[in-house]
Amino acid sequence: MKQRKFRSLERQRAKWGWLFLAPWILGISVFFVWPMIQTVIYSFSNLTIGEQGGFDATFVGAENYLYFFTKDSFFLTNLTTSLVETIPSTLLIITFSTMIALLLREEFPMRGLARAVFFLPVIIASGPVISILETQVMMNGAAQAGAEATTHLFQAPDLTLVFADLGVPEKVLESITTIINEIFDLMWKSGVQILLMLSAVNNIPKSFYEVAMMEGATAWEKFWKITLPTLSPTLVVVVIYTLIDGFVDYDNVIIQTITNYSTVNNYTYSATVGVIYCVCVLAVVGIVSWIMSRIAFYSAE
Repeated sequence: MKQRKFRSLERQRAKWGWLFLAPWILGISVFFVWPMIQTVIYSFSNLTIGEQGGFDATFVGAENYLYFFTKDSFFLTNLTTSLVETIPSTLLIITFSTMIALLLREEFPMRGLARAVFFLPVIIASGPVISILETQVMMNGAAQAGAEATTHLFQAPDLTLVFADLGVPEKVLESITTIINEIFDLMWKSGVQILLMLSAVNNIPKSFYEVAMMEGATAWEKFWKITLPTLSPTLVVVVIYTLIDGFVDYDNVIIQTITNYSTVNNYTYSATVGVIYCVCVLAVVGIVSWIMSRIAFYSAE
């Protein structure tokens, strides 16, 4: 009798679980799976705008893919750059987020305000605000600085002129300027990661640190032996999130390529580049996820 009640309760909980998942399943089916299938079909076709609207697709096989891998001299270089440059920025964001989360855990005046400030970019970077910043600030900055120049939402003044009389090497000044320019971008992209890491840090039992203190462990040893292993499961999620966020960033050269093709109504090449890029991103995320999952420490193990 008890087993029947237990099974009935388990089924009831399962039904509620599927009920909560239903909007997500419906949304991902309509807004991701079906558009992705259409994109794959378009990548193997030659699209032309029909007389009555819509697209007329002519199957061309792998011709579009052969073009980008054999004839387009810039695509492979841009693809490699897009994938490689995201990795160091991810490491920087993860390190910064972990440090800020550990700092915000401590008791200090106006801690709530400090937490709100670090999470504020996440609220701002939604809806029309981020669209205006991306299209106006980033594109105008690129147009003024040149096609190959890196643009930032906020830029530091020309430090070369300020320190010209001090005899500081120009390369050093350029490095300092780049770091200052990227500080705001770093904070802008770290809001969600800080929130996740802060939640994980607050869930570390204080008894762990009390025992370590009784054993005479230093702060450095507490970090490597307690904090980092306990945070490792959350780090897996944060790393994957940061990687994907970097791969789909507006400043990413492949994302700009896809947008440019769409702007000139070349949806065939836009779909082809999108499919290639999606496969590469999934491969990188899969490898990183596999490596991180093997390193992560779970308390149940």
